[in-house]
Amino acid sequence: MIAKRIMSPQGGAGYQRLAGYVLNVQREHQPADPASWTRLNAYILDTAHQGEKVAWARATNCQADDPGWAVKEILATQARNTRSSGDKNYHLVVSFPEGERPTRAQIEDIEDRVCAALGFEEHQRVSAVHQNTDNWHLHVAINKVHPRTFRNIEPFQDHYRLQEACAELEIRHGLTREPHTTEPEQGRGARPKVRGRAADFEAQHGRQSFLRWVRETAGPALLAARDSGQGWNGLHDAAARFNLEFKPRGAGLAIGHRGDARLHIKASDVDRGLSLKAITDALGPFIPPDHAASVDVTASYTKPPRTGPLYEAFKQERDAALGARSAALTGLHQQHVAYAQRLAVYYRNRFRQERQTGLSGHLRRDAFQHIADQQRKDRGDRVRREAEERCQVRARHPVPTWQGYLEAEAAKGNDTALAALRDRMQRRTRMETQILQAQDAEDARHIVYQHLRPAVRRDGRVIYRTADGGVVSDEARSIRVNEVTTGAAFLALSLAADRFGHRPLTVNGTEDFRMQVARLAGIEGLNIRFSDDSLEKHRASAHNARKNAVERDRGGVHSISDKSDTTVRQDLGR
Repeated sequence: MIAKRIMSPQGGAGYQRLAGYVLNVQREHQPADPASWTRLNAYILDTAHQGEKVAWARATNCQADDPGWAVKEILATQARNTRSSGDKNYHLVVSFPEGERPTRAQIEDIEDRVCAALGFEEHQRVSAVHQNTDNWHLHVAINKVHPRTFRNIEPFQDHYRLQEACAELEIRHGLTREPHTTEPEQGRGARPKVRGRAADFEAQHGRQSFLRWVRETAGPALLAARDSGQGWNGLHDAAARFNLEFKPRGAGLAIGHRGDARLHIKASDVDRGLSLKAITDALGPFIPPDHAASVDVTASYTKPPRTGPLYEAFKQERDAALGARSAALTGLHQQHVAYAQRLAVYYRNRFRQERQTGLSGHLRRDAFQHIADQQRKDRGDRVRREAEERCQVRARHPVPTWQGYLEAEAAKGNDTALAALRDRMQRRTRMETQILQAQDAEDARHIVYQHLRPAVRRDGRVIYRTADGGVVSDEARSIRVNEVTTGAAFLALSLAADRFGHRPLTVNGTEDFRMQVARLAGIEGLNIRFSDDSLEKHRASAHNARKNAVERDRGGVHSISDKSDTTVRQDLGR
């Protein structure tokens, strides 16, 4: 989801013109009084959902629900401000990725929250969703003049406010995550998040970047190999099992893919414990890997299929289709103009002939009125017929979409198109929401872990960010884990134990997340029960294993599980 402000031309274009564009009121058919837009030409606003541009329209913070009357009310409000010479309009556009179709309730919530983030929560506005492109987009025409104070409000640093609101709303509504220019600050000691080119890659392809894959798949094994006491050879062998290798680069250390020399990242971006200084302090000076040693590869990163030539062929086909449609519409427009001119000439002759009949009085008036009524009827019929003919031309000349092109090519046996199609499905498939909840949750306690410095939202949600990059949202009836990490899972369990008490917990999400939650609950000995019998057995098993390990190691060295649990607790306390 991308939100941006469309700047008005110098001096401003006027709210009526802006609202007419948002509501798709054609300028040549636009009555002077906005209140008559809907009443006179309902088809223009697409109120019957027969048009091809506007899905639906909405008026907010106005006395009237009708968009046309709302525009008239906004113009009256702007007229009350006589001091400001600046632009009094704010044109906001929120665009969604190709193929993403949020519900009307979701889009209205997005509009309300984005406008509130800009400081326009109480301002009048008219909005509409345009559906005439592959990307649905919301247009919002905001009146910057406050309806009570009549001050012309200009938001400060609106770009950063928009990006922050988009990042939060993508999580709230489960939308496709896009890279944004601003992100909430991480706590001290937090692991770096995927940014820059890696974030752009994930937003465009809907799959893990090489950096995130190494961090989540190979990172724990590499850290364990560093501490295993087997030296550089053990670390190189652990990397080789994931088809990776360590290589010195400049003054640091890089992790590269053994099958692609161009695919490499900084080792410190994976984890600070894998930086050159941290590893040399633990293992000594760098020793190159022994290539003679053969190690079985258990997992390897795969890049998305290259679709460059295929996409170029699609663009050529799309340009040809657009050219054919444009030529057909141009020819149809010329026919419409010629017919309108002939109709105008016909009625001029009718009026001239009527003036020459010699009639007078009420007979003359009735005759002219009859001709004028007929002319008005013919004009309305002509406008409707022209709109239908334009729709028919567009239907006869469809413009292919990338999705449809891939489906057609895959049906012809194109392997590249089939691979790209399957890769795109990963983008459209939303990750399952990780939620912890319990029965009778409305009676649960309300607590805040102040030492973790959470952010409290207007709707009462409490947002926690753990040191290992996790994000937990404590909501009224559930606890949501938006970014899954070990620290986030442990924090969510702690919150659930304190809030829901002895109520059995229901865990929704991926199977890996469910097993991770059950294991942590057992290792930490939290006073938690799960409603799912399999999770409860897994928790009990982990708890018994932990007790046995503690009894074996009592008086000796802590076990690995003890160390990992201590790390989790330290991360939460940072």
